[in-house]
Amino acid sequence: MRQNKANVHRILGKGALIGSLVVCLASLFAVAYTTSAYAKQNMTTHHYGGKNFAGWDTVVGDGIYAAPGEAPVSTSDIETDNLPDYSLLQANIQRRVIMAHNITYKKIIDSQALTAAHEVGYTFRLPYLPSTSNTSENAQTLEGGLFVWDGANTRLDYGAAFQWRLNPWAPDFGKLYAWQANADAGHWAEIGYLKPDTAWHHLEIRLDIQARQAILNVDNIQDTSAFSSVTKPADWGTEVAARLQAEIISIDPRPSNQIRALHQGEFKNWHWNWLAQ
Repeated sequence: MRQNKANVHRILGKGALIGSLVVCLASLFAVAYTTSAYAKQNMTTHHYGGKNFAGWDTVVGDGIYAAPGEAPVSTSDIETDNLPDYSLLQANIQRRVIMAHNITYKKIIDSQALTAAHEVGYTFRLPYLPSTSNTSENAQTLEGGLFVWDGANTRLDYGAAFQWRLNPWAPDFGKLYAWQANADAGHWAEIGYLKPDTAWHHLEIRLDIQARQAILNVDNIQDTSAFSSVTKPADWGTEVAARLQAEIISIDPRPSNQIRALHQGEFKNWHWNWLAQ
């Protein structure tokens, strides 16, 4: 979390007694500052992070479509490559007439996930520019979020997530959305506009399940009401598990079913702090 910085200045007095008092007061303020500046840091119970997503899992998400005559979307249509300084998420790597959804995530099973406040972030970018003239590479979305599944108690999936819409033929091209849900199926709510480009962008999420609060920030676009809770199917497990996710969905080939474009997204420098309450 961001810390408020304070400068402690020693004021020189004319007399020895005044000088001593000032020094004493300055020392007390310095101690107070140290406590204030590092208290929350000292409450960190877990810290995770890295340059890339090495050790994360990759699965097919639910944002999928296969044109008539195409085989169903499978793990053979998605891939995540962990390079030294970043990870490259890819969807529709076989360039079929499909929409493929790559979810790459880190999962931690730990009951403390419900009581800790979570602070996560990573940096992302498009290595190409989606456009109506780009038939080789094109996109539907780039997404990410943090979720905590409470299978042991409420059977709700708590969290916060964003979606950047990148289909250049769609009227919402470049719009940014946050996931909104209150123990229901949920929906995406528009929160701003992030110009599609190849620059690096930064995600930060702060999630406090006990307080039912979440703050989502993508660059300078912020949503302070991003806390969500979703009821999941009965076949979900009974554990308490937290998931930090990065996602891309390749472009939807409908209505003409002619697009065979690859979608790629680069992600790096992720962190995940668990703060005791």
